[in-house]
Amino acid sequence: MNEGSSNFGKAGLPVLAVQVPDHEQLNLRLRRLLIGKSETVRDQVSNRPDGRSYFENKWLSSDDLHKSGEPDIKTLVEFAEAIVNRALKPDVGRVSITSMWCIVSKPGLQGRRHRHVGRVSGSYYVDAGSSGAQDGGLLQFYARRESAQPSHSIEPQSGHLYLFSSTLEHSVTRYEGADPRVVIALNMR
Repeated sequence: MNEGSSNFGKAGLPVLAVQVPDHEQLNLRLRRLLIGKSETVRDQVSNRPDGRSYFENKWLSSDDLHKSGEPDIKTLVEFAEAIVNRALKPDVGRVSITSMWCIVSKPGLQGRRHRHVGRVSGSYYVDAGSSGAQDGGLLQFYARRESAQPSHSIEPQSGHLYLFSSTLEHSVTRYEGADPRVVIALNMR
């Protein structure tokens, strides 16, 4: 396991970047599974009660992916919960995933600024596509709500799980990569 940005729960930007062990093989299987679902299951448009979506040009799964019974999804759920429960103070109590969904990005995807519900949220990049300066798709965080400019930007890497406080506002810059990007998002409480 390779951990980065260890400011999780401390002063500064509370983001923990963790490389999932043996992610290459896991991601091959997850990508095949999730791209397959995107081709056969109708886009959910939104998982929000009001029906609005923060994202455009995407396929969105339902938010109960963590209950699917798929062995590779179960592996990711167990890994994420273990990492977060180790990082949080013991007196907080154990957290578990309450919602999990997949977004398959198409060229032109952009995620408007938003925050999640729960205590901890995260994004796991099954396939980060070709994100970067040219193709966009940066994960941006806003440490100060009153600021229109992000305080931090991350160029997502395949096989990395980015965990952050659910109240931390974030967005995704317009993604113009030719390859589909496959991301699993989650909330814990």
